[in-house]
Amino acid sequence: MAMIVSTNLVPKGFSACSLWPFIFVRPEHRTDTALIEHELVHYREQAWMTPIWVLLYLVSRKFRLAAEVRAYTRQIELGGVSREQAAQALLSYRLGINYGKAMQELT
Repeated sequence: MAMIVSTNLVPKGFSACSLWPFIFVRPEHRTDTALIEHELVHYREQAWMTPIWVLLYLVSRKFRLAAEVRAYTRQIELGGVSREQAAQALLSYRLGINYGKAMQELT
């Protein structure tokens, strides 16, 4: 099971991040179930190939987009964010997409 760590060391601009076997969450978001589920998607993906997953996430926009779409889809399902909010958030990942493409990816 994931070890959830409440910390302010999460990179600026983010509420949480996963680096298996940890999920780091800013203290003010510690009880945000939908956000934790978003991070659990990344956690589960990393569990079987952490070094490769992290490397691909850092160097491949296509891989990062697919990973974030899976995670935001789960967060949307739980009512944590709207599709529009998730699309807007995707723009902060420097994926080389516009809002319309982000909305399309989340459909």
